[in-house]
Amino acid sequence: MYEYSHGGNAVFESGKEDIIDLSANINPLGMPKNVRDAIIREVSNSDRYPDSFSKKLREKIAEFEKVNPDWIFCANGTSDIIFRLPRATQAKKVALTAPTFLDYKRSSLSFGSEIIQYKLSAANGFILDIGFLETLRMEFPCLVFVCNPNNPTGGLTDLILIKELLDYCQQRDAWLVVDECFMDFSEAADEYSSKVFLESHSNLIILKAFTKLFALPGIRLGYALCANKTLIDNFYFHGADWPVSNLAQAAGIAALEGAESFIKQTVTYVSTERRKIEKELTRLGFRVFDSQANYIFLQNPHPFDLWEELDKRGIRIRSCKNYSELDNSYYRIAVSTKENNNTLLAAIEEIL
Repeated sequence: MYEYSHGGNAVFESGKEDIIDLSANINPLGMPKNVRDAIIREVSNSDRYPDSFSKKLREKIAEFEKVNPDWIFCANGTSDIIFRLPRATQAKKVALTAPTFLDYKRSSLSFGSEIIQYKLSAANGFILDIGFLETLRMEFPCLVFVCNPNNPTGGLTDLILIKELLDYCQQRDAWLVVDECFMDFSEAADEYSSKVFLESHSNLIILKAFTKLFALPGIRLGYALCANKTLIDNFYFHGADWPVSNLAQAAGIAALEGAESFIKQTVTYVSTERRKIEKELTRLGFRVFDSQANYIFLQNPHPFDLWEELDKRGIRIRSCKNYSELDNSYYRIAVSTKENNNTLLAAIEEIL
C-alpha cells in the first residue's frame, strides 16, 4: 500500500497551525515578494489552459542557467520528472545509492525496474566514492541516480567522480541523473554543479527545483536539463499534458528576476545558521555529519527518540528511519528562521 514518506506534512498530521515544521527543507527567507505578486496577478488567467511547453518560462530558465532552451523540460515539481524518468528512458535496471531520496526507488519500482542499491558508509560521512562506479561496471544499469548534495545527508559528490560515472554511462548507452535540487544552497555550487558536462554528455540529466530555493512547495515547479532532444520529447510523452500550471509558470519567471542576489543572500544566511546549529548539536553530544545543503544530518547517541520528544514540544523534524540503510537514530533537520532555530536548540537542551 502507498504510504506518504516525505516531510512537510506536520500541520496536516497534527492539526496544529502553530507547529514548527523543520521536516521539509524550504528556504527560511521565504517566497520573494515579486513572486507572490506574480502569482496573485496570474490568478485572473486561471480560466485558460497553461502553455503545455512552458515556452516563456523555459526561455527565462535558459537565460539563468546559460543553456539552450530546447534542453529544458518543466514539470509539476521535480518529483513529477523523477516519475517520468524510468518510462522516458525505458530503464529495466536502475542504480542508486542508499541512503538517498526515496522517490528514485519508488518511481523505478512503479515502472517494474530492477533496483541496484549501493550502500554509503557512515565511516566516511556517507560520501559517494569510487565503489559506486565499480558496482555499475558489474551490474550494467540503464539509469543511474546521484543526488548532489545528497538527501538526507547533505554531502557533495566530487566532479571528478561525476565525470567518471558519466563517461562509463556514455560507453554503456546509459543515463546519469544528477539531482541538484539543493545545489544552490551550497557555497560550493559553482565547483560541484554538473552543468559543465551538459554539452559534451547527452546522457546527462540534471534536476533542479524552484520548490526549495524559492519557497514554492505549494505551487510545484521543477525542471530538467538535458542536451538530448529525444529524451526531452519523451518527458512530454510519458506524462500528462499541461505539466506546469499558469500560476507556477508565472512564479518561476518572476523568481528568476534578480535570482542571483536572492540566492547569494540565501547561501550566506543558511551557511551561517547551519554552522551555528551544527556546533551546538555537536556540543550536546550528537554526531553531526558535514552537510552542504539547507539541512543538518545527525545521529542521536542518547537513549530517547529525538523526533518523539521534539514533537511533544511542537517541533517536527524528519526521522530518517524509512531511508534505506538508516535506522531511527538518524534525523534530518531543516535550517529555519533564527527564532525557530533557537527554539529548536533550547528544546533539545531541555530534553537532555
